[in-house]
Amino acid sequence: MFERIARLTWRHPKKILLAAFGFVLVAGFFGHDVEHHLKAAGFTDPSSESEQAGDVLSDALGHSAQPGLVVLLRNPGGGQIDVDSPEVVAEVDRLADALRESAYVGNVVNPLDDPAASPGLIPTDRESLVLTAQLTTNDLEDKGGLADESVRRNVTSDLLDVGYGGYAPSFNEVNDQTRKDLVNAELIAFPLLGILLLVVFRSVVAALVPLLLGALSIIGTLFALRIMASLVDTSLFALNIATALSLGLAVDYALLMVSRHREEAGEHGYTEEAHRRTVASAGRTAVFSGLTVAGAMAALVVMPQRFLYSVGVAGAVVGVLSAAMALVVVPALLAVLGPRINALSIRRGPAVSDTSTRWLRVARAVMKRPVLVALATTVVLVALAAPLLGTHLTGPSAQAVPPGQQSYAVNAYLEDHYDRAVTEGLSLTVDGAASDAELEALRQEIAGVDHVEDRVPPFQRVSDTVAYTIAAFDGPALSDTSQAALADVRDLDAPSGTRLLTAGNTAGFVDEKESLVANAPLAIGLVILFTVALLFLLTGSVLLPLKTLLMNAMTLAASLGILVIVFEHKFLVGLLDYPGPYSVEVTSLVFLFAVAFALATDYAVLVMARIKELRDGGMSNEDAVAHGVARTGRIISAAALMIAVVFAAFAVSPVFFMKQIAVGMALGVIIDATIVRALLVPSLMRLLGEANWWAPAPLRRLHARFGLSESGR
Repeated sequence: MFERIARLTWRHPKKILLAAFGFVLVAGFFGHDVEHHLKAAGFTDPSSESEQAGDVLSDALGHSAQPGLVVLLRNPGGGQIDVDSPEVVAEVDRLADALRESAYVGNVVNPLDDPAASPGLIPTDRESLVLTAQLTTNDLEDKGGLADESVRRNVTSDLLDVGYGGYAPSFNEVNDQTRKDLVNAELIAFPLLGILLLVVFRSVVAALVPLLLGALSIIGTLFALRIMASLVDTSLFALNIATALSLGLAVDYALLMVSRHREEAGEHGYTEEAHRRTVASAGRTAVFSGLTVAGAMAALVVMPQRFLYSVGVAGAVVGVLSAAMALVVVPALLAVLGPRINALSIRRGPAVSDTSTRWLRVARAVMKRPVLVALATTVVLVALAAPLLGTHLTGPSAQAVPPGQQSYAVNAYLEDHYDRAVTEGLSLTVDGAASDAELEALRQEIAGVDHVEDRVPPFQRVSDTVAYTIAAFDGPALSDTSQAALADVRDLDAPSGTRLLTAGNTAGFVDEKESLVANAPLAIGLVILFTVALLFLLTGSVLLPLKTLLMNAMTLAASLGILVIVFEHKFLVGLLDYPGPYSVEVTSLVFLFAVAFALATDYAVLVMARIKELRDGGMSNEDAVAHGVARTGRIISAAALMIAVVFAAFAVSPVFFMKQIAVGMALGVIIDATIVRALLVPSLMRLLGEANWWAPAPLRRLHARFGLSESGR
């Protein structure tokens, strides 16, 4: 296969580049407006109890029970609001009517209509009052944003100061910030990446190759997301991973291809033979690497959360596109450019493709004391991972709003002056026929649960088979006490023939964790299966894929452990300009597992392919390992530095889970490219010796038939 691609790209390079240009035009035309077709966030499991509760009430009421949006009204100059003033009453009535006319607003509670029927909406200091809006949608993370935008247009006043708070405005501001962060990250990453590319590639022309490859991958992924969005709800956050991963893999594969091309050209000149060897070796490695990245990311498709399956699809598309472009477009470019790939040189010195004597010495030194190095490295990585055992997880909530956003100050004011039921209420729905006496008995049981505020209103009947009430916990929605109290509430016996359904921030977070735990084993199993299969096809070994899995797990655990140290134990949070919350976002852990695992396998493939090539060429196991590490040393170091820069650029985001994801990805790349590759890889491969390449006879025959063994030699 690779021989045929080499001939095609050497003999018809201009046709291939013209086809790539046509692909860009088509993909760009259909994918340029993809952002307008994507939905925000998507952290919930549609099949969870909290989502079912929302559906039951929405069907019965026509809207949700707990407020999705809160309008805070205060005097512009401070002080008490005269709620008896006809002018104030008229203005509040007008604002309530405007709120009712806003998009996705199904019900509005105005405390001035009947103060006794809406307690808690006017605090005792009378310095403010709130209008609460129940929305006709349960998707507060997406359509709640449309409601918020409509409310901000409609509900304005010259008499009173108007603020917007609650879940929907908070997430709308987070989504807007995420869009800005994508632009900011690109403005930071591209100049830094350009400088590093010039330093590494040593010429302006060569440095443009990874940028071109990244652009092709990004445009193609946007096109794929546009198609996906027409078929299924797709998260906006897929754009971020598409950009970051496309640039990262473009650097990896372009560096791999150009470096190998220079190496082969140095030996064979700018000939078809050098071209063939480049495609058959580096191209083959890029394909395996891209497929492992795609496989790890595609495993997220089994997760029911829109956020996770969307970034899974985006990551898988990026992996496939990046590998395909590296295999076809880059060789075509190299064929057209010939020696001009080195044009506009800015410096001289050893190329990244040259064997690094420093890396060779390190590998040799490690293999002299493999047991000591392997044990010491393992102890360090386990120690870094240890904080994971005591981590405190958090989830999406109004806490995601960074300081400086309008809803941040409003939410803080609401928390200080109003009952938690206003913004963090626990919705309790009885689905099924129940008598008044049974509902009252259940209400009293709920009020008696520890950490549930005892002022639980009576159940309101919506129909003969649906009744609901809104309670509140005495602590923050995502606190341990509130989660424990929710578990106690859910353990209560509902009236015979009915079921008690709970919804709200706490219920949504608990259900999210349970959903992740329930679905993660399948995703992890698919990642392992796909990775082992591909690495077996690459190496023909049974032990090397298992060793790679172990090292990837250690890389991931150490990265997440450092994440806990930084974001939960507040280490260097000032440097990161991180104001909290001081917990790790739960969905980020699953996301980081897939991305960090994919990138760790990416580097493993780059090293393993070169070691396998050298061993097939006649070197002993120890020499192949040492020279494989030495020959890929500069390439992977440079690639890791640049991809870490790309990921770190996203850490400028003030949105807490975006910052955590960016830092976690950068950490994973750095740990894998240094500690794991320099110490664990050579020490473990030295200990295993020739067993590295062992496989049972049936699997050897399978590899001989289906394994891709072209090496260019």
